[in-house]
Amino acid sequence: MSEKESITTLLTLLDSRQTRLTAACKEIADWVDNHDGHPTAVRIRDRLLDIEKDTPLIQSALTSLKPVERPLPRFR
Repeated sequence: MSEKESITTLLTLLDSRQTRLTAACKEIADWVDNHDGHPTAVRIRDRLLDIEKDTPLIQSALTSLKPVERPLPRFR
């Protein structure tokens, strides 16, 4: 595996973990909200919005690192 492939794999895994952690935090915020902890749930959701603002930049960076596969030549 090349260095670029290793970095791409690592960043893809980190992005996937961030997505799953965000989902878990949303569930926690919902639970807190349902147990009369509305101010805490709002703060959790605010932090999640901060994290989600980075998502397009992260996805763009990952896309730029992934190798572009050339189409196979067509034979007639």
